[in-house]
Amino acid sequence: MFRFFPFPVVVLALLAIFLPSVHGQIGGPAATYNDIARFVAGKTPGPGSPLRRLDHLPSVRRHMADSAELSKTWRERRLKTIRDWAKQEIHPRIVRPKIVKYPFSGPDFVHVAALFPGADEYILIGLEPLGTLPDFTAMADPDLDDYLTHLNHTLRSISQRSFFITKEMRQDFGKEGVDGVYPVLLYFAALTGHEVIKGEFIKLEGSGEAVVVGGPDGADGIWLQVRALDRLPDFPPTQNLYYFKTDLSNSGFKASSPMKAFLDQRPGGMAYLKAASYLMHTEGFTNIRNYLVGDCQYILQDESGIPAEFLATYYNATYYGKYIGPIDTFAEHDQPFLHRIYQSGVAKSLPFGTGYRMRDEDAIQIFGIRK
Repeated sequence: MFRFFPFPVVVLALLAIFLPSVHGQIGGPAATYNDIARFVAGKTPGPGSPLRRLDHLPSVRRHMADSAELSKTWRERRLKTIRDWAKQEIHPRIVRPKIVKYPFSGPDFVHVAALFPGADEYILIGLEPLGTLPDFTAMADPDLDDYLTHLNHTLRSISQRSFFITKEMRQDFGKEGVDGVYPVLLYFAALTGHEVIKGEFIKLEGSGEAVVVGGPDGADGIWLQVRALDRLPDFPPTQNLYYFKTDLSNSGFKASSPMKAFLDQRPGGMAYLKAASYLMHTEGFTNIRNYLVGDCQYILQDESGIPAEFLATYYNATYYGKYIGPIDTFAEHDQPFLHRIYQSGVAKSLPFGTGYRMRDEDAIQIFGIRK
């Protein structure tokens, strides 16, 4: 059984030998993980990929056109603005974080990749199911059409609101064969300019060590090894992207939990919080709140993450945007502290909407550096 370590060079080399591709057959071509990532993102798979044999199908042509249009919208209307803002406001003030921790994320790799490029590891934690990757080449055209149509619907819905509603995602996944976050993670990897080298299902042991398992049954998460195609000199040659399906309430995230042990092996770094349902404003999620505040050197969040007044006790905070209070769903979590801060005129401008506030003029970001 293979095991992961912080920099699993030997393990990854062995995996590359024994587990080279997806849906491979002895003596025949196989789609690589990067082929699949490009395919779901509306990009042409690599030369010799079996997925190229599907190019003539009307369902695939529609998918390629729809995905390419959606990806263009992401890049031109959102990602460029976010990246430019982070380069100006965040990157000059920090040492490049090797670890980015994103609780309550769903499969939202796109925002952490845009904000914090070049991290060694991205750790996403949510409640959405892991899912699987179908063998697209073995699907009948009507089934393939249904799958791709539903996948594009899911991705378009995400792009319109920039966050994941767990209840809705649970209902969406399972329809037309799209059974979890796996294809969404691959889509976001391709969208943000990453080559996907490898993917595995993993299970966390009590020690916090991640162990490769053969499939989604019994797995706690998905691990992707990716490589940024547009790398700066200080970027790592490869990066680890983890998604864990884990309960972060106090009953699920405690001193003895494997997830806590896994994170403890990766101290410090950056925490990112967006559309976190104000869970850490309640008594049921104090463990994860206290862990993040006690561990992370930096925190970037909207108003739904850690209570702003609590955060300001431990971090020097810079405020961006305009605070108009929570949306109606979370009206009970209005923060007088933030009203005072924003009425004082100290907040800087924010050129993009985020979280529950997608209009630029209504959104906020709080960037904290540990005191």
